Amino acid sequence: MIMNDKFTALFSRMAVLAKRLGRVTTRQLLILYFVLTEGDMSSAQKAWIYAALLYVLVPGDLLPRRVFGLLGITDDVAAVAYVVKRIKDHITPQILQKVEMQLDRWFGYEIQHG
Repeated sequence: MIMNDKFTALFSRMAVLAKRLGRVTTRQLLILYFVLTEGDMSSAQKAWIYAALLYVLVPGDLLPRRVFGLLGITDDVAAVAYVVKRIKDHITPQILQKVEMQLDRWFGYEIQHG
């Protein structure tokens, strides 16, 4: 896995915001993060991932959550969902496993029903 200051900063910011964002939203962000750090993709795809991660993780927003509440979250969710859909071919079972392991560290274990 590639690990440098940029990736460490993104991961650290995610860890700080994880509880506030919730497990579902954090799952999508971690998918993007692990695809970015481990995937082999074009520069354009990497740029899409960076844009989505930064849009959610960096303060400042088109629709600030503090002002618009739930509506302020929808633009973040839409941005992340759009990029996850664009890079879905790079989401491997190994990446999904890493995502779930990290979510369990941050949120505790999720009981699987079924």
